[in-house]
Amino acid sequence: MIFSDGTATDTSGNGYNLTMNGGAKVEAFGDRNNNQALSLRGNGQYASFPDELFAKAGNSFTMEFAAKSRHADDGNYFSFSVGGSQQKYLFWYLSTKSTKFVISDNKWNNEQGFKTSLSNNDNIWHNYKLIVDGETLTMLRDGELVGYKANTGITMADLGSTAATIGKSLYSGDAYWSGAIDDIKIYQGADVTLPSSVTIVGDGVLDGALTMVENSATKLTATVSPENAISTDVTWESSKTSVATVGSDGTVTAVGEGTTTITATTKAGGVSASVDVTVKPLDPATVVQFDLDSAISAVNEATTENLPLISTGSKYGSTITWTSSNENVITGTDTNYQAPSVGSADPYKGAGVVTRPAYGDGDAAPVELTATAANADGSVTKTAKVSVIVKEKTREVPDEAYAAVTFLSDSDKTNGKTGEALYMSATEGNNFFSFKEINNSNPVIESYADTKGLRDPYVLKSHDGDKYYMIATDLKVSAQGWGQNQQYGSLKVEVWESKDMVNWTRTNAADGDTGIKINVDNAGMTWAPEAYWDDSLGAYVVFFSSRMYTDDTRSTAVTSTNTGYAYNVLLYCITRDFKTFTEPVMWQDTNYSRIDSTVIKVGDYYYRFTKNEESGAAGSYITNGKSTFLERSKVLTATTEEASPDTDPETGWQLLDQRILPFEGPEAIKLNAGDKYQNEAGDAMVIMADSGGYQPYMTSESALLSCDWNNRLSQTDGWHTQKDQNAGVSGYVYANGMPTPTRHGAFVNVPAAIAENMHRWTTANPTTPDATDSTTKLERGRDTLTATVTAKDGGNVAGSVVFTAGDWTETVKLNADGVATVTAPEGALGKVSKITAAYGGYTDNLVNVSDDAIEQTPDPDPTPDPTPDPDPTPAPTTKPGTTTTKKTAKKAAVVVNTGANVKGIALVAAILAIGGALAVLRRWKAAR
Repeated sequence: MIFSDGTATDTSGNGYNLTMNGGAKVEAFGDRNNNQALSLRGNGQYASFPDELFAKAGNSFTMEFAAKSRHADDGNYFSFSVGGSQQKYLFWYLSTKSTKFVISDNKWNNEQGFKTSLSNNDNIWHNYKLIVDGETLTMLRDGELVGYKANTGITMADLGSTAATIGKSLYSGDAYWSGAIDDIKIYQGADVTLPSSVTIVGDGVLDGALTMVENSATKLTATVSPENAISTDVTWESSKTSVATVGSDGTVTAVGEGTTTITATTKAGGVSASVDVTVKPLDPATVVQFDLDSAISAVNEATTENLPLISTGSKYGSTITWTSSNENVITGTDTNYQAPSVGSADPYKGAGVVTRPAYGDGDAAPVELTATAANADGSVTKTAKVSVIVKEKTREVPDEAYAAVTFLSDSDKTNGKTGEALYMSATEGNNFFSFKEINNSNPVIESYADTKGLRDPYVLKSHDGDKYYMIATDLKVSAQGWGQNQQYGSLKVEVWESKDMVNWTRTNAADGDTGIKINVDNAGMTWAPEAYWDDSLGAYVVFFSSRMYTDDTRSTAVTSTNTGYAYNVLLYCITRDFKTFTEPVMWQDTNYSRIDSTVIKVGDYYYRFTKNEESGAAGSYITNGKSTFLERSKVLTATTEEASPDTDPETGWQLLDQRILPFEGPEAIKLNAGDKYQNEAGDAMVIMADSGGYQPYMTSESALLSCDWNNRLSQTDGWHTQKDQNAGVSGYVYANGMPTPTRHGAFVNVPAAIAENMHRWTTANPTTPDATDSTTKLERGRDTLTATVTAKDGGNVAGSVVFTAGDWTETVKLNADGVATVTAPEGALGKVSKITAAYGGYTDNLVNVSDDAIEQTPDPDPTPDPTPDPDPTPAPTTKPGTTTTKKTAKKAAVVVNTGANVKGIALVAAILAIGGALAVLRRWKAAR
């Protein structure tokens, strides 16, 4: 039902239009982006549905809408109701602090349902869903369960009437509702999937048990299945609070020695799971055991990435060393490890680096890792083991397209689009300036967790190319003012992974649908997270903008000694799996406000683009405010306390340029080989910043390498002059073909199949990339066969080829170049008219099967027919003057054979024939 032009029209075509009563109006609401809504002022205004609507809906229906209430108290009024009298009815009401949803067959005496308090509801629009399923009532707000009541004992058929209104109570003395409602959808059927199981995980949880020490705390997370359950919310309970208590968010606090059971129960359906918690005194053995359990529980049983084998206990700082049953596959702790003089020390001390089998070789055999934890003086040690399978590498495919992820802010949304959500685009082929939105211009990811808003996304391909990681800011701007968002903002990042850029899952999916806290408690916010691989650490460095406060209350900001005001800094932490992160470290603190760093590596240097958030100068060299400057270093994690061109890039970050890009959210990407905008040197790049949408600049790796404070890119002729896109162009170019929405996001090089699938994929019809076709070419030597398998997309190929020649067959594994070679038994290949080679694909089904054949004339039988015996019949007596021909000579003269010995046999036959003729001649002479 759409509200516009003063009416409420049923867009389904069934004619169920609302009727306005008592002066009820459809009018504009500014906080609905000037969209019109049904506005009720509480002074006799209401709207009514046709009776037949809910008659047709029956005993199971779903009603969705957006609403807000002006009632500050609960009071007596109906926001929506179905029923003919105050005796029997279904009703829902909404105030600024609570909601109620009930059904009754005996006035207020038998109201069955629920009433629930609401937060963040004062003068704020929310989306509601009311579900009636037989004798079950369910309500959701913004996708989260508000209330659930089963077995009411009453169905809609029991009400006896299907009259329905908005804003009018069925009790004559009640007030009319004062509020607004918009975008109403009513349809038959109840989309209610109840939870079927709960799984509890958490730091230190092993086999359903957790050991803690007194006065410690740890957080448990309950994951509800299936994912589409009507609610994934749970309530927590401790069976013995004198041992441990549990908060509404799953945080368990150890109180005293003993055992207790912590239980999570779903709010809908009542499904539960438990963890047995043992609390021990704070003694060395317990402390060491906790750190050991925590370290072991963080290790995945199968991996494609280096493992986070921590060297220091996460809670009590125990020393942890690791040994490996196969150092060639997973390394153990380097007992001689020395931290570098510049940059971050390896938090894993050489442990956990995996060497993956090549593509086609299969997964490595399980490796047993042994962790030994010890307290500070080494008087207490504990050991534990875990087995890990290292997965083989995936196939490599050349990048021949691009993908982008951006966001749409609440303030920019139009035409009913969702704000603070992530949108994606992909290019049409190998052309960077040809982005088109996917998913019918709808968001690919929306957040229903934490702040329920997503901004500033970043996407990167994993180090080995198996998957893509995406991280985003957890921020719903409209929930607070900008000042509050910087002071009391989220300390989490929202993180997903995907193999195809469209089907995304949380990296911490086992922990539920929630972000991951990576920032310190005295930080104000965690904005614009990005990541880059660091070879020296064998891990990803994740960096983000923040603002620091003097303590965890975040009441007093750290102020700049240069400006006297609060300012923004950048921190980093380290991860190997985007699930577990090290404690953050200060990365950039110059006492001037800076945000939004992005990094790209060219040669031996990391190049860093960062926004100067000051309105003016930020030191002696950066004089342009609210714009992007450029630095470089050979050490990604080197700290920055001053922006200067005199900094040694071997050990720190050297300032190269200022105002190289306008405004904020800088990004950089190298162009693919074969892109129409690639330059002659093959090192073209596009760099850009978000200034009212992404503004692209074209440059090259060689231009970055030659850039310094005395040779600035920003000062080259025409750098900031907008021009047509073209190969070899330098500087600002038109934004034609850039993705929409154009707000702060990220770009990634992808294979053509990924981009093609993105264009056809929708949330309503999810798809995966097609397998690529292959071609098999068979070649023959005398007794050897060689098959070469080539993938259409140019990627590598794994699997085997089956060679067949007559009764002989053999299966041969392809080598790394897609070639299989075999030697057949001597002579076997020459005996047949057809030889085949069939490629059967691989277990990952990424490359289609193909085959080839050689057709030939078989070799002759190499064994000749036996020489015939001489004719035993004696020669007849000849009369003088007559001649005869010896039969043996005639037989020899007409001997025919085929194959390799034909010429030789023919020669023998000829000689025999001549010999026979001579014999006749001799006999003829003798007769004379």
